Amino acid sequence: MFAAVAALGFAAQAQAADVTLSFTGNIIVPTCTVDSTTANQTIPLTTASSSDFASVGSTQLPAAFNLKLKSCTAGAGVSMTVSGTSDTVTSVLKNTGTATGVGVQLLLGSSVGATTGTAIALNALQSVGTVDATNAMTIPMVAQYYRLGTMTAGTVAAAATVNFTYK
Repeated sequence: MFAAVAALGFAAQAQAADVTLSFTGNIIVPTCTVDSTTANQTIPLTTASSSDFASVGSTQLPAAFNLKLKSCTAGAGVSMTVSGTSDTVTSVLKNTGTATGVGVQLLLGSSVGATTGTAIALNALQSVGTVDATNAMTIPMVAQYYRLGTMTAGTVAAAATVNFTYK
């Protein structure tokens, strides 16, 4: 019986754990870097006459501009949120200048350099596409005057912040 117990004791020692393995790592969401040539832009809007706006909802003098992303991961989906204080229309930034009855509407441009596009709802996530094999993305944008009500002459100023989300 001692031999049987001793044999079991040796078998147990042969199966003892001598090594413990631990694994660590990180999973990241692919990101991009905003190209410094398009960060912190001031978009000039041409001087307009209040008589050029036929009625509430009229727009005038669209100005095309771009936001550029670089050092992206090809295939990454990109969305953006344009944050700012809206006026009575969710795609129109409130004017902080002295003119009344007018704001600045933002559009996602139909193509680079285009002055037409789709209105961007402020403070809402919006998909802007997928990064291609160049590992870069140009997002065409448009800013334009938007008549909100009875207009008076004065300055027009507005501000927005764009945050990007990647997946």
